[in-house]
Amino acid sequence: MTAAAQQQTVLKRLAAALAFVCLVLFLLAIEQKQTVAAWQALRQDAAPAAGRAIDGIGRLSFGAAERWSKVRQSAAEHDWSGLRRVVAIDRRPLAAQERDAVLGGDFDAADDATRGVVRSVSFVGATLRFDTGETLQTRPVRIAAGRESFSADETFAGRLNAPADAQIELRRVVPAAGADAVAPSPLCGSLPPGGMAVLHRGDQVDVMLFRAGSNIGPQSPPTALCGVLRFRAR
Repeated sequence: MTAAAQQQTVLKRLAAALAFVCLVLFLLAIEQKQTVAAWQALRQDAAPAAGRAIDGIGRLSFGAAERWSKVRQSAAEHDWSGLRRVVAIDRRPLAAQERDAVLGGDFDAADDATRGVVRSVSFVGATLRFDTGETLQTRPVRIAAGRESFSADETFAGRLNAPADAQIELRRVVPAAGADAVAPSPLCGSLPPGGMAVLHRGDQVDVMLFRAGSNIGPQSPPTALCGVLRFRAR
């Protein structure tokens, strides 16, 4: 193989390696979770490819090898810590968006305590429709971690028997269309419900209802919780 052909082959390999870098930068702009996978691919595939390309160039003429030797040295001495910080995942809970539709379908009561109140529920967008005829209109607030406290003494994970990193969807109960306030509900001791926490895992859905005016968090009294409803998909 001539020196020119060999140089062309090496440059093609280098172009492939640089393509991986471009892919990582693109993923940084659209999705943090996928970025980590792309960064791992870059480390495992692109970096060795680049190394092989540079080594191949080193076998070319003395003048070309000398120039690429400087490139390799510059790459080795470069501080890549900034890029590593960029691709790190932010594990903090995310704010829920109004358009998010995380749950839908028909579910039946999964335990006796729930069956004593309602027998089934349908999730339609942000609306919960119970077989009793009652409807709760909700609005997403944010996603909480299972380890977070909903009162002074309990966490979501502890009450729902869930992992500490489980994603709990917090919702605000809002007045129905045309109503000025949320109506009292037998689901909340004949008081107006004000918020709920929803955990969806597999075919199971757990719903925690809270009284209106309650601030869900470490300072909330245990009486803020109306109860827990457990459902299973049909």
